[in-house]
Amino acid sequence: MSRTVDNRGYAKLLFEQEDAVLKVMINIPEKRNALDMEIRPELIDVFQKLQGDSSVRAVILAGAGEHFSGGGDLRSMQEVSGPVAAYDRLKSGQRLVRSMVELPKPIIASVDGVAAGAGVSLVLASDLVIASDRAKFLFSFVKVGLAPDWGQYFFLPLRVGMARCKQLMMEGGSLTSQEALEAGMINRIAPAAELEAQTWDWAQSLARGATRAQASIKAALNCWPMNLASYLELEANIQAVVLSSDDHREGRDAFLEKRKPNFQGK
Repeated sequence: MSRTVDNRGYAKLLFEQEDAVLKVMINIPEKRNALDMEIRPELIDVFQKLQGDSSVRAVILAGAGEHFSGGGDLRSMQEVSGPVAAYDRLKSGQRLVRSMVELPKPIIASVDGVAAGAGVSLVLASDLVIASDRAKFLFSFVKVGLAPDWGQYFFLPLRVGMARCKQLMMEGGSLTSQEALEAGMINRIAPAAELEAQTWDWAQSLARGATRAQASIKAALNCWPMNLASYLELEANIQAVVLSSDDHREGRDAFLEKRKPNFQGK
């Protein structure tokens, strides 16, 4: 299957699909792909529809143009009056993060240019992250008198540790892609000219994997932290399901027959 670019009826998103990989691009480059109130329901709708789309087994999340996302749209925040309106606005972003976490397929964030504020939150809510060597992560909430949101309090300390997390959040600090890699926040760095190709190669590799097992791993790790007893019960329930999956049978047979498995995601 060759890649085709389409908006699929969405106003602020673009899509590319090749085989079982779908690339979702935030397409507001003139605003640094700001996460305004219009794009949030579009992204939520996409991730919810992907729940039952067996043609897609791995997802790439990226920004069109030079940047991943500059975060929340500050101009639209001028319209927010009072804590009730602010609460409702925040919940839309939280629904987006939950739709990503609950998607039973791996999401790779492909980050070029700037990821700032809530844009960093989308990176953190993704399962895996590859960034270009010119990417920069800005923890900018406090710079405009705000506290972090969209799940950063949960995800960031798990990735970089509490001490580094507090410093980044309280100082409104930033990380280069190399610093983010060394801190454990991202998984890979690619030269900017090779970012797209390396992202697709990685996503295609995941899409050829055992989908049921990947989904179970994602669900279990997104429950962290739990106590040992809870995790032992969770893993028993998960393994009881995947042990009877077609993917496990194929993996087992391929191992015994000394061949490469051909997983079908079932």
